[in-house]
Amino acid sequence: GMGGMPGMGGMPGMGGMGGIPPGMDFSKLMSDPSIIQAMQNPKMMQVFMEVQQNPAAIAKYQNDPEVMALLGKIQSAMGR
Repeated sequence: GMGGMPGMGGMPGMGGMGGIPPGMDFSKLMSDPSIIQAMQNPKMMQVFMEVQQNPAAIAKYQNDPEVMALLGKIQSAMGR
């Protein structure tokens, strides 16, 4: 199992994540290895959570290519 990862709740499923809108199919995200890898980065996880709770926060990251790449992947995984 995925023992030593505090806060992640063990990967697939990721039960305890607040801030995920009901329309968001998390399993789709978690089937993309590049998204999973990005989520291992605490900065990306923080950005992801922030954007979930406040989509306008994306504006803060427009000049951060790393963040924008992740958000683009997430949006295409969501099929938007």
